[in-house]
Amino acid sequence: MKNNRKQLLKLVFLFIVGFGVSFLSVNQVKAVSDNVKFTVHYIDVGAGDGALLQYGEGENAKYALIDAGPIEYERTDDAWVNTSKIVLNYLKKHNITELEFALVTHPHVDHMGGFLSIFEDDDIHIKKIYVNQNTINLNNPNFSTTDNLYDTDIIRRFDEALEKRQRKSKEKKLEEFVVEEPVAGKKVWLGPEGEGMLMEILGPVDTDFIFGRAVSLVARQVNKYSVVCKLTYGTNTFLMTGDTQKEPVQDMISKGKNLQAQVLKVPHHGMQDVTEENKKGDYTSDHKLLFDRTQGALAIVSNGYKNANRSPLDRTVRDLGEYNIYTTSHNGSIKVVSDGKKLSIEGSKSSTAEEYGEYIPKTRSSRLLSAVNVKTTGAKTLNPTRSDAANTYNLYEKKPVTVSFSATARSFTDLTAIQYKVVNKGCSNTKVSYKNGNQVTIGDGFCGRIYVRFVTPLGSTVMKLPGFTVDTKAPVSAKIKGNKKGIKTLSLSSKNSYNTKFKKYIKLYFSASYGTSGKYCTKYKIVPKGKSASGYKWKTGNSVTYKTKKKKVRVYVRFIDKSGNITERKTNGFYIK
Repeated sequence: MKNNRKQLLKLVFLFIVGFGVSFLSVNQVKAVSDNVKFTVHYIDVGAGDGALLQYGEGENAKYALIDAGPIEYERTDDAWVNTSKIVLNYLKKHNITELEFALVTHPHVDHMGGFLSIFEDDDIHIKKIYVNQNTINLNNPNFSTTDNLYDTDIIRRFDEALEKRQRKSKEKKLEEFVVEEPVAGKKVWLGPEGEGMLMEILGPVDTDFIFGRAVSLVARQVNKYSVVCKLTYGTNTFLMTGDTQKEPVQDMISKGKNLQAQVLKVPHHGMQDVTEENKKGDYTSDHKLLFDRTQGALAIVSNGYKNANRSPLDRTVRDLGEYNIYTTSHNGSIKVVSDGKKLSIEGSKSSTAEEYGEYIPKTRSSRLLSAVNVKTTGAKTLNPTRSDAANTYNLYEKKPVTVSFSATARSFTDLTAIQYKVVNKGCSNTKVSYKNGNQVTIGDGFCGRIYVRFVTPLGSTVMKLPGFTVDTKAPVSAKIKGNKKGIKTLSLSSKNSYNTKFKKYIKLYFSASYGTSGKYCTKYKIVPKGKSASGYKWKTGNSVTYKTKKKKVRVYVRFIDKSGNITERKTNGFYIK
C-alpha cells in the first residue's frame, strides 16, 4: 500500500513538473510578440568587429553594442582606410543616442578602436560597459609597441577616453558608463526581462591557456580571452565570438556550455592564430571544433574589403562548407532580423540573400533545410550530391524522365523558391542560368546533370544530381558480316533458309550504330536448324567463329546500348562442308 502511495505521489509530482515546464515554454514563446523584432547589425567596420543589437523599432527601440571596430585597417593595395568613426556614424545615421550597454570582447584595437570617437561624442550615452579585464601586459618585453594592430597607445587612449567620459557623466549626475566585468554565466536582457533578447556570457571559463605560437607575439594570446556570448530571442540564437580560439572553446565544451546557435559570428575575421607554419610543439588552433559544435546555418565574417590579411582564409571557408557564409567585404553591413521564430538577412550591398551552403548527402538535408527529396519517373535512383562533387555519368534511362524536387525548411526560415538548371556534359554550370520550377522533364538525347537550388530568406542550398543519359532509340544499322561472302543480316521475322555453305569455317562480325548512351555489349547464340532460338543461351562477344561440319545453323545477335535498348538480327542459315 505504501509503495502504491509513493508511486501515485511520484506520478502527481511528475505531472505537476511536466505541466509547469510545458506552461513555461508556451509562455516563453508567447512572450515574444510578432510585432517586436530583434536585429543584429554586423557593421562593415573594415578589418575588425562591430555589431549593433536592436530590440524593437522607433522611439521604443533599445540598443546595445558589441565591439566598435578598428581605427584604421590596411588593404591589399597597401592603402590605409580610416574607420575610426564608422560605428559612430552608423549610430547617428539611425538616430541612436542611447545604448543600454556595450561589450568590449577583448582589448585589441580592431575591436575597441571605434569606441574612442563614441566616448568623445557627448550625444551618445551608454548606460553600462562590459569590459574584458584580461588585458595585455604592457610591460612585457616581447610585446611590440610598433605593431599597428596591437598598439599599446590605443589601449591607453581607450582607458583615458572612458575615464574622461565617466567624469563628465558624474559631473552631470548621470548614471552611465558604469563598468562591469563580463564573467561567464552573466545574463543581460535587452528589452523587457523575460520578453526581450537575452545575452548570456559563456566564456572564457578559464585563463590558464597554452601559448601555442613559436612567434613571440604576446598580444596574440589575448584572443583566447575573448568574451563569447549567446544571444537568444524566442527560438532564434546567435553566437558572438570575438577572436576566440580553439583552446577556450574546448574549455567551454568541457564545462557543459551550449554553443549551438543558428547564426555564428566567425571568430577572428576568418583567420586563425596558430598555423602549421608558426606552431609551437604540436599545438595548432583552427575553428573547426567550434563550427561543428555550433551547427549553425549562417556564418558572418567581419573582415573588411580587400583586407591585407586576405581573410577569410581558405581553410576557414573550407571548414565552414555547410554554412551559408556572408562577409562584410562582399555584402557590406549585414542585418539579421528575428521575429522570435524566423530569421531574415540583408546586406547593404545587396537586397537579397545571395550566399549558399552545401547540401549534406549523409542526412539528406542542409543547415537551412531539414529534409530534401528527389523523385524520378525513371528506373534509376538519383541520389543528390554536393554541388562541388566530381561529375559522374553512370546512369542510363531508355524513356523520357520527369524529375521533381521538394524540401522542408528548418523552423527558423521559409522555403521561398525552388530553381533548377540542366547542364549538358562538357558544359560549365556557370554558363547556364537557373529556372524556377520544382520539376523538369528530360527527353531523348540528353547526357548531363541537374543542379537544384532551394531558396530561403537566409540564402540557398545547392545540390547536384548525378549525371545521367536518356536514350530512347534502339541501335541502328545493325549488321552481321562474315569474313566470306554469303552471310546476310535479316530481321527476326524473315523465313529461315539453309542454302549457304562454306569451306572449313566462317567468322562472323557484329556492328551497329549506337545512340547517346553508347554501346553496352553484343550477344549472340547459334541455333541448329529445326530448333527454337528460345532454348539456347546468349553469349557475349563482338564476333564468333563457326567450324562444326555438316550441321546447319543460324546465328542470332543482340545489339544492346547502355540504356538497355535492344536491336535483334539473325543470319541466313548456313553450314560447313
